[in-house]
Amino acid sequence: MSATPSSSPASHVSRTSRARSGGSRALQKGQQTKAAIIDAALGQATHIGLEGLSIGALAEVMGMSKSGVFAHFGSREELQVSVIREYHHCFEQEVFFPAMAAPRGVARLRALFDNWMKRTSIEIDSGC
Repeated sequence: MSATPSSSPASHVSRTSRARSGGSRALQKGQQTKAAIIDAALGQATHIGLEGLSIGALAEVMGMSKSGVFAHFGSREELQVSVIREYHHCFEQEVFFPAMAAPRGVARLRALFDNWMKRTSIEIDSGC
């Protein structure tokens, strides 16, 4: 089960597109690489779960060395935390913030529920 950064349904709001534009090219490239790794890991996590994530498998998917992936996170646990943070960001962007635009009360609650069900449907279809 391999996932690519662009094939992950859970990465609708791509972290790569949110990488900062300031700083040196090397720093930008490093941030973009880390963002792409997180997107790929998020895609894998939707299929195999957080516990199934491995730096080795992720390195293979990314076409990188294990040490190259490891250098961006320092540990498997930090990779998992980064994936959770990215999922949280996507959830806010796709579910929570759009619902907050609805009028208070039942309309907002309905929007929140509808957005959540759409997100859940995508996750079920992707194997999560």
